[in-house]
Amino acid sequence: MTVDFSWSQFLWIVFIFVGVPTIFCALLLWGMSSQREQGTGTGCLGLWATGTLAFVFGFASCAGWLSWSANQSGEFRGPGLPAPNQFPTWQVVACGATVVLLCFLAAYLSRWAKTGGYAAALGTTAGFSTAFCVEASTDVTGQSGVGVLLCVIGWGFSLSVLMLIRGMAMKHGWRWLAGKL
Repeated sequence: MTVDFSWSQFLWIVFIFVGVPTIFCALLLWGMSSQREQGTGTGCLGLWATGTLAFVFGFASCAGWLSWSANQSGEFRGPGLPAPNQFPTWQVVACGATVVLLCFLAAYLSRWAKTGGYAAALGTTAGFSTAFCVEASTDVTGQSGVGVLLCVIGWGFSLSVLMLIRGMAMKHGWRWLAGKL
């Protein structure tokens, strides 16, 4: 089966479904960071570097885990287009765990404790969703655009909540957070 990959369709989907929400959220994050917190983070990366590293991490997570598939009989479907659309549960769980862990790593490497976490969440979401757009650009039904939008909303919200919890734990200590849970 041949697939016609369209760069123009890919770039359009990325711009509409990933670029516009990312720019909007980046402007909100920039507004938050204008009231600069003290650089109490553990790393040395600024907000742009944190977001860029997280973008690479998010893209690599999606491309690394969801461009191939293994089924129950042990058959392997290698990377290529069209990408697989059925995955074993362990592969989806491993992909999600990789995304979350790499987002935390990017946040850890930021010198900004609070806004660095949100920059990591935003970058990871944008990177994962951009990789997801590769398959969406080969779709002729248009339904993949909705999938990309749901990906942006789901990862953006989930990772932001995790970074909020991370920020509270860094501010008040892990014991305080454990007592609240």
